[in-house]
Amino acid sequence: MVMEKIISVIQVVLPIICCFFLGLCARKKAIFSCEDIQSFQRFVVKFCLPCLLFRSCLTAEIGIQSLSGLILPVLLTFGAVWGFRVGRKWFPYHNIPFAFACKETGMLGIPLYMILFGAEAAFHIGILDVTQAFVAFPVIAILSAAPGTTASAKDVLGRMFKSPLLLFSLAGLFLNLSGIWNWMQSVGMGGIVMETVSYIAQPISSIMLFCVGFNFSLKGDNRKEVLRIVAVHCTLFVILGLLFQGALFLLPGVSMMTRWAVLLYTFLPNSFLVPGLGRTEKDFTITSGVSSVMTVICLAVFCVIAVIVS
Repeated sequence: MVMEKIISVIQVVLPIICCFFLGLCARKKAIFSCEDIQSFQRFVVKFCLPCLLFRSCLTAEIGIQSLSGLILPVLLTFGAVWGFRVGRKWFPYHNIPFAFACKETGMLGIPLYMILFGAEAAFHIGILDVTQAFVAFPVIAILSAAPGTTASAKDVLGRMFKSPLLLFSLAGLFLNLSGIWNWMQSVGMGGIVMETVSYIAQPISSIMLFCVGFNFSLKGDNRKEVLRIVAVHCTLFVILGLLFQGALFLLPGVSMMTRWAVLLYTFLPNSFLVPGLGRTEKDFTITSGVSSVMTVICLAVFCVIAVIVS
């Protein structure tokens, strides 16, 4: 049993390490340019990630546990506001607010959680992945606004409702809640749809981890700056995580699976999409370093949780 758990951990951790180091090697050997990497990231945001969110919403079991996820956008709003108001003063990087507005649940959190509690329990952290989008989408819209302009409320809403991320999520929820998805499964169409969207979403983890590795650097002043941001990030999200755990007491019937999901979420790295929202090489380099260091911290916390629950 112990050996099986160790093998399961290695199966998740080793691909992450390999993709990261492939990115490092690609930059060292100048195999790709920074423009190439940005194109890879746009491909993930425009095509792969919407399919992943569609699949997640399509199969979600909506119930009392889903209500717990509604607490998350409230807490993340504080993180996002802090990122815009204070974070940019402390760390003058264009994409820094998104580092405090979204966690990497899809590529890292859900796979790690499934190792701990099985695929049948994945919804407990999957709902966090869906609900954090209510904060993530507006922040992406603001940061994606043309240089020298300020995104108005109308602009934010326009970008939000035109975003393939939101459109595919709403489509998945509609098919789920309307019962159409159950009908599609009964006539044999469900497997076809699921295989198609899963195939398109498949390269997300490898591409984004490769991009994080490509942009990673802790040389010179970068190391000090990255560690400062990581320290602030950890402190802020530990506070938000404690508030989240306390708020769960107000909801009846919340299971321990949900509490473990919140704990793991607290220590997940910021979204791997953060570097892609940068406008300068410094933006890419610093935030990629933060994602990398936070990934290491997350894997350490995951190992501790695995020891406790095994």
